[in-house]
Amino acid sequence: MANPTISTQLASDADARHLAALMTAAFSASDAVYPLIWGKVDSKVHDLISERGLFTPVQKEDRITYKAVDTQGKILGFATWTLPTERKEKKEGGGLPDLPGVNMELWTDKVLGMRQYSERDVDVEKDMFLNYLFVDPAYHRRGIGSLLLERGCQKADDLQAKVWLTSTPVGIKAYEKNGWCVKETHEIVLGQYGGEGTYTRAWMLREPRRIG
Repeated sequence: MANPTISTQLASDADARHLAALMTAAFSASDAVYPLIWGKVDSKVHDLISERGLFTPVQKEDRITYKAVDTQGKILGFATWTLPTERKEKKEGGGLPDLPGVNMELWTDKVLGMRQYSERDVDVEKDMFLNYLFVDPAYHRRGIGSLLLERGCQKADDLQAKVWLTSTPVGIKAYEKNGWCVKETHEIVLGQYGGEGTYTRAWMLREPRRIG
């Protein structure tokens, strides 16, 4: 259960740099592929790419970002959700630019390996998608992630929208506890990229709760 002194609210453009830095800190602390993809570059490179590519602007017409803050306004975590929107023609390009020192092959395997499922399953006019959920590593196990999920799920239930997401290996159980179920998995053999073991991402779905 989250501390009652922690609340959620809409993030603003003034938060962009902090959100990007928090994403880097959380990603590097918990995800086995971070050092394999980003380990040869300064962490500020990931900060900059995230700020410019994901949080400029923070809020968009079809995307909403909530932050979790304490009574002093310190950002402890955030979640970004894509909302149902009118179907649009897909734009070419996007994604991560080719960066020296970044393992682009592994990044592509990780990110694009799940695309077949989203293209098959997501109805952009009816469904929601959880893009990112990150909590400051210093504030783990305080219910902050669940609080952020609850805020987005309330929106989904109001809209009667399914919510899709892709999870890292460490996040699967937490999402299952909050109502998601695994629909597909994508395995990456890390030995092909200088690591060890298998890295399994999960394609997950939460059905809306019926109201009334």
